[in-house]
Amino acid sequence: MKVSVVVASGAGGEFLFRCLASLRGQGAEVIVSDRVGAATARRLAREHPEARVIAAADRPGVPELRRRGALAAGGEVVAVLEEHCTAPEGWVAAIARAFEDPSVVAAGGPILDSGFARVRDWVVYFSEYHNYLPPWPEGERYLLNGANVAYRRERLRAHADALGSGYWEVVLHPRLAREGRMIAVPRMGAHHTGPFDYRYYLGQRFLLSRLWGGTQRERVGTGRRLVYLVAAPLFPLLLLGRIAARVLASGARIGRFVQALPLLVPVTVAYVLGEWLGYLAGPGDAMERVE
Repeated sequence: MKVSVVVASGAGGEFLFRCLASLRGQGAEVIVSDRVGAATARRLAREHPEARVIAAADRPGVPELRRRGALAAGGEVVAVLEEHCTAPEGWVAAIARAFEDPSVVAAGGPILDSGFARVRDWVVYFSEYHNYLPPWPEGERYLLNGANVAYRRERLRAHADALGSGYWEVVLHPRLAREGRMIAVPRMGAHHTGPFDYRYYLGQRFLLSRLWGGTQRERVGTGRRLVYLVAAPLFPLLLLGRIAARVLASGARIGRFVQALPLLVPVTVAYVLGEWLGYLAGPGDAMERVE
């Protein structure tokens, strides 16, 4: 079964090239949907001629970059890997095996750490991926992360209208869940990499949250929006509690979480502030600025 891997190049740089290096030799069609520009395209041609590059003349959001890559894919299965992640050996093979079951429409793996040396990189890891930590029991799982996920191509194309806006997890996954099985595949684990500048990450976290809030604003009633807007000051504490609960349940990296906790507090505030503004006024230009 042929697998195509789509990598949205929103930030470029070393993240992208580490990601592509991890895919080399795994037998997949690799598609880079790039908005970074000519310098990245030239380096891709030199270092990764095996990758097919779809260059964006405009500056689309990451979901739109993924949409363009997915619609150009030739594989029966389309995998999406975030440029900040690397795929271990056997990642593509694990995806192909998962889709041998014709009832499977989507499959995803956990997000693994890379043994970060800096506390700020643990902050990013715990903040972004606390819902997707190992252990990752095999079987039915609706909560799959868009950074490390694969879909049956025919089902993606059937929902092309949902691919260019907002989070795929919000718009696409509910549709797919009505059409077939969404499963967890432990061997699909991908490693999140660093380094991240802390100030940069705070800005990106705010933008991601505003995009999420803006997406939800169109999906929920006025009453729910008002509840969120009024109760928002309580949510950073609740979010910290949820992250802590996920880390404790994973049974690993607890010491790292304790070290990261002081820096996680501003992150949760940025998370809630961005979502609050999204609920209030919509996503603004967040989609174009998210990397």
